[in-house]
Amino acid sequence: MAIVVNTNIDSLRVQRNLNSASTNMSKAVERLTTGSKVNQAADDAAGFVIAKGLEAQQRGSVVAQNNAQTGINLLQTAEGSLDVIQEHLLRIRDLTLQAMNGGYSYDEVKAMEDEVLARTAEIDRISNGAKFNEFELFPTGGADDLVLQVGANSDEATNTISVTGVFTEATVSVLTGRAGNPIRFTDGVSNVVDLTEFRQILDDVDVGIKEISTRRGTIGAITNRLESAVEALDIQNENLLAAKSRIMDADIGEESSNYTKYQILQQASASLLVQANQSPSIALSLI
Repeated sequence: MAIVVNTNIDSLRVQRNLNSASTNMSKAVERLTTGSKVNQAADDAAGFVIAKGLEAQQRGSVVAQNNAQTGINLLQTAEGSLDVIQEHLLRIRDLTLQAMNGGYSYDEVKAMEDEVLARTAEIDRISNGAKFNEFELFPTGGADDLVLQVGANSDEATNTISVTGVFTEATVSVLTGRAGNPIRFTDGVSNVVDLTEFRQILDDVDVGIKEISTRRGTIGAITNRLESAVEALDIQNENLLAAKSRIMDADIGEESSNYTKYQILQQASASLLVQANQSPSIALSLI
């Protein structure tokens, strides 16, 4: 091997290995301190792109899960109001049956009617005032369909659930069809209505009770569907996080071993660099 002074190949080679060991040790330190294997796109360009796509889906799943839970809360609020309305209708039906029975005086039937009128007024108050935030649960004169976003993507068929037939007016006139003919047992003067009118009242109240039952049945079915969606989103969220973790999270055991290895290589290279830098001095002994 030639003895040269100008170009110390051994020193250059050791410097290259020293730089490599120092760089790899720095990466190991970064991964140990952040807990992430990919701290910048350059660490794993393809994995970075895949991980960010998974993160978008995972975060969308969390939001969709919250949306579904909010939808459940809204439906439960609506059903609570419908439950109270139905109880009022059932009581009105009881009073109608009681008033149909002969043997009561006008004043007694009028007292029953007063309770019916109080309950119909309360039904109308509940219907007109029921809200979930600013969403009217039983809007006057119309119907609102509710579309819940329960998926992380834009496709309507697979990411939304529609609620129809629930959020319509629930006043007595709408439920019973007696818009211009309120539920009255007397003429307000001295007479009780005839049995034909009582039977009509009973039929109309039954229509209202059935309508409320139908709405509550719809709420129950949609609530079950939303609870299923929440469960599915929970599983999806877990799997997406696991997939992202495999790409992005550092294996602490592996990185600890890498750190120790590159630390030893760095120290060995530094020691050998001193010797390599002294190698050209042998030329002095030949002069």
